[in-house]
Amino acid sequence: MAYRRNNTNRRCHHSPRWGVAICCVAALLLAACSTQKNTSGTRFYHSITARFNTLHNGQMAFREGEEAQNVGHKEDYTRLLPMFVSTNKTTASLGRSNFETAITKSEKAIKVHSIKKRPTTSSNKRRTPKQKAYLARKEFNPYLYKAWLLMGEAQFRRGEFIEAASTYNYIMRLYSTQPDVVGIAKARLARCYVALDWAYDAEDILNKMKRDSLTLRGMQERDRTAAAFHLLTQQYDAAIPYLKNTVKRTRGKLPRARMNFLLGQLYQKTGDKDQSYKAFGRVVRSNPPYEMAFNARIMQTEVMSEGKYKQMIARLKRMAKSDKNKDYLDKVYYAIGNIYLSVQDTAACISAYETGVLESKRGGIDKAMLLLRLSQLYWEMENYIEAARTYKDCVAILDKEHEEYEESERRSKILTELEPHLSAIKLQDSLQALAQMDEPERLAAIDRVIEALKKKEKEEEKRAARNALQNNTAAGGRTNAGAQPASPSNRQTTPASGGSSGQKGDWYFYNPATVAQGLQEFQKRWGQRKNEDNWRISNKATLLADAADDSFNYDEINNDSLLGEIVDEEILTDEEKALKDSLENDPHQREYYLKQIPMTEEMMASSHQTLAAGLYNAGILEQENLENFPLAERTMLRLLADYPEQENLDNVYYHLFLLYGRLMRDEEAETYRQKLIEEYPESKYTQLIGNPNYEMIAREGKHVEDSLYQWAYELYQATAYPTVEEIYQYCTTNFPEGRNRARLLFIRAMSQLYSGERDSFLVSLKEVVQKYPKEEISELASSIVKGVEDGRLLSGDRYDANGIWGRRNRRSDADSTEAAPTLSDERYCDFAFVLAYPTDSLDEDQLLFEVARYNFTNYMARNFEIEMYEDQGLSMMVLHGFHAYDEVHAFAQNLYLDEHMARVLEGIRTLLISEDNLKMLGKEFSFDEYKAFYDETFAPLDVPEDLQIDEPENLEIIDPDDEQPEKKEVKEAPPVEDDDDFPFGF
Repeated sequence: MAYRRNNTNRRCHHSPRWGVAICCVAALLLAACSTQKNTSGTRFYHSITARFNTLHNGQMAFREGEEAQNVGHKEDYTRLLPMFVSTNKTTASLGRSNFETAITKSEKAIKVHSIKKRPTTSSNKRRTPKQKAYLARKEFNPYLYKAWLLMGEAQFRRGEFIEAASTYNYIMRLYSTQPDVVGIAKARLARCYVALDWAYDAEDILNKMKRDSLTLRGMQERDRTAAAFHLLTQQYDAAIPYLKNTVKRTRGKLPRARMNFLLGQLYQKTGDKDQSYKAFGRVVRSNPPYEMAFNARIMQTEVMSEGKYKQMIARLKRMAKSDKNKDYLDKVYYAIGNIYLSVQDTAACISAYETGVLESKRGGIDKAMLLLRLSQLYWEMENYIEAARTYKDCVAILDKEHEEYEESERRSKILTELEPHLSAIKLQDSLQALAQMDEPERLAAIDRVIEALKKKEKEEEKRAARNALQNNTAAGGRTNAGAQPASPSNRQTTPASGGSSGQKGDWYFYNPATVAQGLQEFQKRWGQRKNEDNWRISNKATLLADAADDSFNYDEINNDSLLGEIVDEEILTDEEKALKDSLENDPHQREYYLKQIPMTEEMMASSHQTLAAGLYNAGILEQENLENFPLAERTMLRLLADYPEQENLDNVYYHLFLLYGRLMRDEEAETYRQKLIEEYPESKYTQLIGNPNYEMIAREGKHVEDSLYQWAYELYQATAYPTVEEIYQYCTTNFPEGRNRARLLFIRAMSQLYSGERDSFLVSLKEVVQKYPKEEISELASSIVKGVEDGRLLSGDRYDANGIWGRRNRRSDADSTEAAPTLSDERYCDFAFVLAYPTDSLDEDQLLFEVARYNFTNYMARNFEIEMYEDQGLSMMVLHGFHAYDEVHAFAQNLYLDEHMARVLEGIRTLLISEDNLKMLGKEFSFDEYKAFYDETFAPLDVPEDLQIDEPENLEIIDPDDEQPEKKEVKEAPPVEDDDDFPFGF
């Protein structure tokens, strides 16, 4: 018992020491964990914790996302490689979850470990400039700037360039006393502007950075951004020095290979072929992915000296024979064609391009570029029939973001309309030429066509067999690599129909994936073919046209033809008719082609009629759509010479008059003007060019018609209705298709109403609705017509374009017993800033650009959402995101203090309105009614003049210069680091 007492006393004797020690350690930990204190201990603790706990996980996630983008990015080697892979929308979608994790962890680190409180210092001690700069900081955690930079980089990698720019702009303000951080943020902000194609803003920042003293990291970021900027502005010579510096400092084998490839492309653009060859050589030696190495070798052949072009072509042909390059044959033949084109061998170039299209297995951008260059060559050579084919295929696979897409689509639409007429001309010319030949000569021409067709089919069969063998070999290789071959016991048998299985995916055509795969394989072999007889022959319009052309290359035949009649069917027996039909439907037999040749007077007359119609339509389209005036001139002159009795020659005369006027050949223009007047005095074209004001209308018609409409509206408001009618009649004569026609007709109808001509008024309004249903004024006209037809009486209100401000459209079925709605005078609620204007009174796209630019430039940390509304002639641009009247008032004041924006907003009504009141605007209350309410309720309120609204909405930033009341210290438990998300908005 005594021993136990002594032992107990011993424990009691030592326990106070350990208790004091534990309490001291706990107190130190608690003190270090608080962000309300700024000591060396708290800074060290929060710096280490942010770095190795929260932020470390974010950095690891970012690297995983970065690797996913680098590996998954698909390069387009036909164009300059982008400096930053995330500018590709598809690539930016890769690794999004990783970058989201990086952003979340950055936000969490900032929220938990940010130290804003200024450290305690002696007020009597004199401070050095370095100490003053340190005390002027707004963030004292020495590691937290990396969290901000990681957040901005993750946003950039996600393709959120505006959000990333906002982050970097805020970093510049938050770390304004730390030039090393500001230099990095500035360079990355300029990089965001480059990604947004805001060249002016990027250039402004880069010019200002020339005066800054940058760290090595800052110079690295500046060089990358400067190179990207010069690529954007196509200043390739200026981009090369910055890109060379970037190559030296780029880490990673694949990113450095990309930069060297881009450097080689720039040297090629600037004509320095030796340096280009060396740069591509560095790409190959770096052992990049095979596709990049292959394209680098291709580019090396293109930059070799021109005297060695035969050597280059031989090298490329050897590459084409390699099994490793079977999937890149389109690229090989594209390079071969480019080399032939560089030595001006256009025929060989086209042949190489066409071979590349046939041999292409992957499709995609490489085949699209082949088709694009081929189409451009055909277009320049005025071979519009072939250009129509290649442009159609090109547009089908070319990326819509490609800079050539819009022009290619425009040309394809033009040629789709023109090609049938050109093919008809070519075919009928050839058929008539064959009809004029002696029989032996005609049969020899047909035999040459048949031989060429058989040769073509054999080549296609060989190509199909070769592709099948390659596909089977590849499939076998995959099986041997690890796939288990199917045994009789586990091999599935696809039923011939869907009825026996009961499973939707069993039958071939019930499985969309199988159908898509089969379609892809079919198109690889045959291209795009219509579902029709003799589908193996792609163009059925010009086969015999080529047969009659002595210069035609029969080795490249890929055509069919139309059918005609030359044999009297009545003298044949049934067996003979069956034999004849089988022969005439077989393109390998003479009868197939003889049937189409116009050997009778009726067939020849039909051929001439088809030819004349083709010339007429082609000539008009060549002038109006194609704008190839020399070709249009030749076509229409041939029509006049060969078919002077053709219908609609008045239109031909009129177009020749316009054509010669466009070419400044006044004598020829006057000749066809006189012919039109003399031969077709009643034609609408004669009346048009016979107008004494024709020349003025042709040159300034749009401006004159606009002015006349404005004058008519002013006269309508002044009740000068007879003069409104005179203007209407003048415009009907001179501007029958003017763009103000519908509105002028509506003004005329309203004038007729107030002049007492109510029947004429209704007729005019119905004409507006029927002839111009897509015009906005048609909606108002339709509602008036419907009201009159429903028996409602017309009120005495006059139509006034400015009356939109007093208009409100309360629901007609609203309960009259309900309490009348009232406008809210709540000051501290969500508000909106409204810009209102009559529809079509200004350029909405330009206004949207100016407002968005102003917001982004002046309010980087706030994201004001912009929405557009339009209702019965009134348009509104609404900016949401203001949390009180004071905020929207400060925004409006700052907006109008900007001289440029004040000019932009001239003539536009502005409203500061709560979101609740906005819902009733135009319905329960008009603009004028709300303005009266605003002037009485909100306008007299006092608003702080220096209110700052450019702060992140969900992040409280405490300025260390602000006086903070002393708070009693409360010991806190250390924050627990876990994976919970913290609400944080930026």
